[in-house]
Amino acid sequence: MSFIEEKKQSGNELRPTQTATEMFHKLRTRFLENLPDEDKEAYRRFGEKFHSSFDVDTGSPIDLSTINMEESLAYLVESLKSGLHPTYLTEDEVVLLKAGYGEEWYTKWGYTKNDLK
Repeated sequence: MSFIEEKKQSGNELRPTQTATEMFHKLRTRFLENLPDEDKEAYRRFGEKFHSSFDVDTGSPIDLSTINMEESLAYLVESLKSGLHPTYLTEDEVVLLKAGYGEEWYTKWGYTKNDLK
């Protein structure tokens, strides 16, 4: 018997699925509610620098050097602390983590070398 058939037999109605936008909004809200104030401030500063790094009317970059490596590393650290699995990191992000934490950077978050495959 399928899940849907079980639901129909038990009298429980299935809820309509959420749109991707609604799901993202709920995840974002939950994430922000649980984020420490100091991290919220760091994300706010990063966002200001990011959005001021290009002209919104033309999309032309202004000065990308204003977003420094420390802020990028802090963003990656927060992502890993929030549960991002290392297999979802790009090569550039891994290079940045190696520069900041050494060759075995993944051990800081409880991962092993096998978890990176």
